Order: sequence, then C-alpha cells, then structure tokens
Amino acid sequence: MSVLSHSITAMALSATLFVGGHFLLSHGLRRPLVAALGEGGFRGLYTVVAFIGLGWMIWAHKTAPYVALWGNPLWARHLLVLIMLVAVFFFMLGMTTPSPGVVGAETRPMSYDGGLGIHAIVRHPGLWGFALWGVGHLIANGDVATVILAGGIALLAFGGMLGIDARKRRAFPEIYGRFLAHTSNIPFAALAAGKVRLDWSKIGLWRLALALAVYLVLLFTHRWFIGLSALPV
Repeated sequence: MSVLSHSITAMALSATLFVGGHFLLSHGLRRPLVAALGEGGFRGLYTVVAFIGLGWMIWAHKTAPYVALWGNPLWARHLLVLIMLVAVFFFMLGMTTPSPGVVGAETRPMSYDGGLGIHAIVRHPGLWGFALWGVGHLIANGDVATVILAGGIALLAFGGMLGIDARKRRAFPEIYGRFLAHTSNIPFAALAAGKVRLDWSKIGLWRLALALAVYLVLLFTHRWFIGLSALPV
C-alpha cells in the first residue's frame, strides 16, 4: 500500500508541477520574473521548469501501478483513433500557420480579407490538439495514473487558451483584438456566427498532407515508442 500511495502521489505531484508551473510562470510570476531576468532569461527558466515537470510526469506515469477506474473499453479505443485524427490535424495546422496567438508573432498583423485558414475553425488549434489528446486518452485509458496525466494536459491546454487571450488582449489590444473578433475558442463557432470565412487556400494542401502523414506515423509506430498499440484490435 505504501508503494502504491507513493507512486500515485508522485504522479499527482509531477502533474501539479507541470500544470501549475505553466500557469504560475505564464501569469502570476511572469512580470516580476521578466523584470528580474529579462525576456530571454525568463524563457530559459520557463523551458527548464517545463522539461523537469514533463520528464518527471512521464517517469511517474511509467512507474505508477495500474489502478483501474473504468478500464480501457474497446469502443473507447476506437473513439480515440478518431479523436487523435482531429487532434493531429489541429496541432500540425496550428503549428505551421502564423497567427498573433503564437509567441513572438503578436505584432504581426493578419489579413482577414477572404477569410482565414485553420484559425477560422478555432483560435488556438495547437492547444486544441493537446486538449483533444488529453480528453481522448482520458476516456480510453481509465486508470488513475493516466487520468491524472491526460487530465492535467487537457486542463493546461484549455486553461492556456483563456490565459493567452487575456494576457495578449491587454498587451496588444489592437492587433490581438482583431484576432479575437474574427475567431473563437469553440471550434466552428466563429464560422457559424458569420465572423469569418474559411479560406482553404490559406490552409494549403501541403499542411493537410503533412498532418495526415504525421498521424499515420504515430498510429503505426505507437507500439514501438509507447509499448502499446494504438490500433483498436
């Protein structure tokens, strides 16, 4: 029981460091640390804390005992394959499409003429990719350690969307205000409300092909890197 308790506790503490560290450094402690360390020093500290938290969380999850809550039903594994398809597309398109939501690109105006690409669908596609990864893995892997890990990442992603919007709205009211006015944190809400049009040319066939290739690689190599097949068979 002692080993079980300490292992689950380590999982919880590592997730708290990873998620809580991100929130504290991004918001509560950001200004004083930037003033003390400079922008470059702050980013270095942020990176170190993030890697330590992530590394500890992965190790804690790997060594934690399996304590079932709802298990891993086959239907949920099928659902996860579909969720991850959307997650990878959101992540890859978000990471390869410039926007004021990306660090360092806050002052680069976007053209809204003719519509937007992936940002017409959702404001923070990269974070939505992480959020969907977390939600999907939480549903399909109902054990305590995975619920903590996946739930923590989903919480960080959803909270990060709100935090980024609040911080950048204050810092870049004109440029980021326009971005907020044309986009939505809820997928497809801006399109449904008529705030923006979807311009497929701004998505680009190469991004769709790259996202599909990454998804297939992850799907068929999951067993080699994680030790468990992603195929629901």
